[in-house]
Amino acid sequence: MSADDPKKNHTIVVSPQISHFSEFDTGEHDVFVVKEEGPDFRGVTCIGAAVLIAKSQFGLGVLGLPQTFSTLGFVPGLICLVALCAISTWTGYVVGKFRLRYPHIYSIGDAAEMMFGTVGREFMGGAFWLFYALCYGASVLTFSIALNTLSNHAICTTGFVGIGAAISLIIGTSVRTMKVMSWCGYVALGSIFLSTWIVVIACLSQSTPAAAPKGVPIDKGIVAVSSGKPFYAIASAIATQLLGLCGTASFFTIHSEMKDQTQYIKSLFLGQGFVVFNYMIVSCIIYGKVGDYVTSPALGSAGPLFQKICYGIALPGLIFSCFFQAHLAGKYGLVRILRGTEHLQTNSFTHWLTWISMMVIVIVFGFVIASAIPFFNDLLALIGAFIGTSFTLIVPGFLALYLMSRYMTKKGDGTLSWLRKCTRKWSRSRSSVITTVLALFAIVFGFFILVAGTYGAVQSIINGYKNGTVSKAFDCADNS
Repeated sequence: MSADDPKKNHTIVVSPQISHFSEFDTGEHDVFVVKEEGPDFRGVTCIGAAVLIAKSQFGLGVLGLPQTFSTLGFVPGLICLVALCAISTWTGYVVGKFRLRYPHIYSIGDAAEMMFGTVGREFMGGAFWLFYALCYGASVLTFSIALNTLSNHAICTTGFVGIGAAISLIIGTSVRTMKVMSWCGYVALGSIFLSTWIVVIACLSQSTPAAAPKGVPIDKGIVAVSSGKPFYAIASAIATQLLGLCGTASFFTIHSEMKDQTQYIKSLFLGQGFVVFNYMIVSCIIYGKVGDYVTSPALGSAGPLFQKICYGIALPGLIFSCFFQAHLAGKYGLVRILRGTEHLQTNSFTHWLTWISMMVIVIVFGFVIASAIPFFNDLLALIGAFIGTSFTLIVPGFLALYLMSRYMTKKGDGTLSWLRKCTRKWSRSRSSVITTVLALFAIVFGFFILVAGTYGAVQSIINGYKNGTVSKAFDCADNS
């Protein structure tokens, strides 16, 4: 029997995924099938998926988190972070459960189609592309900060952004599968982890913060509960914390390329456990030692020398973040255009032309964003609040309700009939009640951060331009 035999594909791909949910078999198979030729889009192992889940969040998130404690205060900052970690882990679980039941789902756009019809697919699919294109822009901006730090601002910052874009284009177009991404992810995750903990240890060893004035009494401003902070600053800080946990949308992509997709939950807990542990410990230690003198990105919190050391060690991870974020947006475009054709999993000219074109569009867009928006923390908050809330909280909350409704359909009909079924089933068992409460909390909290966080980020950006702390678009100034 050949590798392309549909019966073989059905046996290998579909049956293991839906064996626990056979009553919901939609007759649809995975977007990627197991093939002997062409790119291996089903080669990610359980540990490889855990690494990708961790790296999809551990990077921009851990570099921006400590400063949020300076705004929120230690206790509210920690409580908010714990709550977001818990709810994002649950929504990640919902994503895996949803894909096991509906294996033809590839992206959050496909999932939105199941619930809200074609309009939902186009809207959330476009939001997915925009989110990761913006995250790529933020990653390239971080890369430019690293090069400015290491070189003492040897060239124009826009030039460093261009270098990051060129590297992303070369590596990004040559790597098409999550299998290869997971191999790179080990090095990337290790480099970010090591550089972060060097900063932590350096901060612990210093009697006074490196950024504090010398020879005079200082006040670190460390408080249990912050007071007197404007609402927009608090909302922006919460949105920044959320961005550090916004990898949920990528979990669809990672799950779809796993060799054994039933191992996803194990991968989720491994990856998420690594992220949650480091987020909490790193944020608490750095804020506890540095206080208001914390920097964002956090790698500069221990002073110029350690900033250079840490950025040098983190460089592989920062480069990976660039082409990984671009890969997610580019892969969405590839699947959106070639799905259902023979070119999706072959090395044909059409496949390569589509793939390279999608990557070029993302990388050019991200280059413009990174150059035109010269502020790091506010950019993270804006991305997290305006788009990330839908991926991490709002849509997964609706997915949980959809699963609970046990609504059977192959494609979204846009009628919202499943909501009516939810109203009849939510109180029939303890698990349904718990699911409903968690889902509604995720949805309501998500909409709150969407509105308040976006307002906070925008107001913070406006204030930054007014007081001169934000430079011009396409500026050559040192951003380190």
